[in-house]
Amino acid sequence: PALASPAPLLARAPPRARRHARLARCTASGESSSASVRVFKGGSAEVLFGAKQNLLGCIERGDDDGVELALKELAGLNPTPAPARSEKLLGSWQLAWSRQASSSNPFQRAFAKWSTKNLQILSADGLENYIELGPMTVSARAPIRAVSDERTEVSISTIDIALFGNVVKTMEMTPKPGRGAGWVEQTFLDDEMRISVGNKG
Repeated sequence: PALASPAPLLARAPPRARRHARLARCTASGESSSASVRVFKGGSAEVLFGAKQNLLGCIERGDDDGVELALKELAGLNPTPAPARSEKLLGSWQLAWSRQASSSNPFQRAFAKWSTKNLQILSADGLENYIELGPMTVSARAPIRAVSDERTEVSISTIDIALFGNVVKTMEMTPKPGRGAGWVEQTFLDDEMRISVGNKG
């Protein structure tokens, strides 16, 4: 993913396979920026399994360099043709890792770093991003549409902010003139994991 874009990794909620992450060796050496990864031989299923375990191991160890390498590897192993149009995209996904764009605002960075729950719920009707931050919850809803086999267009329409379960503010979002809709490219998708890159922080 491009350095200027967020690169969220989402796991089908509730996340699975994380308990196996300890099997992956993916830590950067002290004098090198490249991560050391395990190499799996075998058929495509074994190679894909190994790549996913490497990624989960990097996330568990906080090895962002290794995560970047693993994301690129998995993008080349994507098993789902036309992921933006696939029914596998629908459902509830829990954020496991993300890198925020330099242009993202302080609230977006805080949500990514400190949220206790960060879900994306996709249905035929649209997307809901649900975030818990202590007693506060933020729910952002958006219509979505596939504009290519890999890219999904997203336009946030409504944001609800709640405290202790009670909505205290609802914001209706109006697109600013000259600014297009946001988009997300699905670079990897299977039944348990989704990797996407977007143009919004």
